[in-house]
Amino acid sequence: MTKVLVIDDIEFTRETICKILRRNGFEVYEASNGREGVELYQKYEPEVVLTDILMPEMEGLETIKKLVHLCPGLPIIAITGSVDTPFMNIALKFGAVDGLYKPFKQDQLLEAIHKALQSRSN
Repeated sequence: MTKVLVIDDIEFTRETICKILRRNGFEVYEASNGREGVELYQKYEPEVVLTDILMPEMEGLETIKKLVHLCPGLPIIAITGSVDTPFMNIALKFGAVDGLYKPFKQDQLLEAIHKALQSRSN
């Protein structure tokens, strides 16, 4: 079973994403901030990470940098509701393999996960 880590400070968003992923056969771990997400990554070593960009404690860009340092090539998908900011471009430069703007649809989420998994195997 493919392991996915979901990092988002908004509980409703995080729970919705996790529910979709579990229904589609993924083993899911969830964190409410980047610091917790990095700890869970080190404990469970998921194959894919989804992280929000704007969060308290450790924001998503710092989280991406730390995860890429821990595991170069780790497929990370950045998610954000801020379409008018440069954060997504920065996330991609820091090592995210894809990005999703909130709100996104279930098929967009699953497609991004599958693409991320393919990028890991290449």
